[in-house]
Amino acid sequence: MSFRFQRRIKLGKGLGLNLSKKGVSPSYKTKHGSIGSRGYSIRTGIPGLTYRKSFSKSKNTGCVFSLILLISMSLFSILVSCKNEKLVENTESNIEINKKLSEIKQWYEGGILHKSKITDWKKATERNKLATCGDFCANLYKNNSLEEIKLIATNLKVCIDEAVKGHNRSDNLLISKVASLCIILLEN
Repeated sequence: MSFRFQRRIKLGKGLGLNLSKKGVSPSYKTKHGSIGSRGYSIRTGIPGLTYRKSFSKSKNTGCVFSLILLISMSLFSILVSCKNEKLVENTESNIEINKKLSEIKQWYEGGILHKSKITDWKKATERNKLATCGDFCANLYKNNSLEEIKLIATNLKVCIDEAVKGHNRSDNLLISKVASLCIILLEN
């Protein structure tokens, strides 16, 4: 019976050095198998069953092949990890963008009362009124933040509601004229 000595030194990312009584050899290990200067092995998924193939005994034949395979597998793993990092980064940023867009759509978009009359304003939904006021305010206060514009738009909607409440004489006025008067009142 003979004794066998073998030790693997991990270098990171699957790379390593194998130490044995025959010398030192590089290797690359993945969850699917490993490759080194003396051969390769492929894991079958069945515990205890692995396919092994040794390279020919002539000098440097297996070393060159394994070096090329090692470099290509390293490059492949680097590319895959970079792509996965970008996907995670893009997914996280897309989630944030979609969240912000849905917040904007909740109150800012969908206003269709810009050129309507007060009779249409009285029949409109609160969301439509706020969105229309948001459009008016976004055009006037371009340097303000979205939260500030929403606050101003909410105050503008309340002002228009109060100005047209109970008056039938103003039903033929355009909302844009009443809104401009309310904006003047709100700024003072």
